[in-house]
Amino acid sequence: MVSIDGNLITFYSEKIANSTLPGQFVEVSCSNGGMLLRRPFSVYDKNAKSLSLFVKSVGKGTRWLSGLREGERINIIGPLGKGFSIDKGSRSLLIGGGCGVASLRLLSKAIVEAGGECDAIFGFRKREEIPRTIVEDFSRTAGHLTITVDSGDYPVRGNVKDRLAEIELDRYGRYYCCGPTVMLKALVPLLSSRATEVSLEAKMACGLGVCYGCTINTDRGGKRVCYDGPVFTMREVDWNDL
Repeated sequence: MVSIDGNLITFYSEKIANSTLPGQFVEVSCSNGGMLLRRPFSVYDKNAKSLSLFVKSVGKGTRWLSGLREGERINIIGPLGKGFSIDKGSRSLLIGGGCGVASLRLLSKAIVEAGGECDAIFGFRKREEIPRTIVEDFSRTAGHLTITVDSGDYPVRGNVKDRLAEIELDRYGRYYCCGPTVMLKALVPLLSSRATEVSLEAKMACGLGVCYGCTINTDRGGKRVCYDGPVFTMREVDWNDL
């Protein structure tokens, strides 16, 4: 069963919702839409009975998902992958780009529930791509939320690296990042020596670590994003290979 609120789609599954940790994802079947492979989505939010996914209509699969109506049933596998680690009582900075902000919502709630504090910097290409509902959600858990856009008419312009260069990095004990690979690579010079975790985006054919199609190079050899990740420490990833 689903109900749609903008780009947020809510699925009712007590089993998946109760076992999902921040940073984990699910694989959604789009077979009823005529597509063979499942689509991976970070779990945006959850409660005791349901989980929410942030779906942006950019391809055949996401367009089909966005067209689902309340009460329809769908096949989902999850939760999958390794999520974020949390230090109790820490002060953290969340850095997200585009759809990558979706994987940070559960994390922000978990940090606060563990007695910590978090701020956030989110970057988008232009004003029209800013998901208002998501911004409102993060405003309730982040002490300070900065939204920046690459171009166009908006109060804060530039990318997340520009915003990060403006703050004192020692203010935070941990950093968490998710977004396009080009964004993550740009942050490496600033954050690789710090306690930083990144959630990587990859094409996942199975989501279970069977096909090895999402393997990346790390300082511990080849690792599967869907099984060994999607969360890795920034310093262990071989960024020259991405």
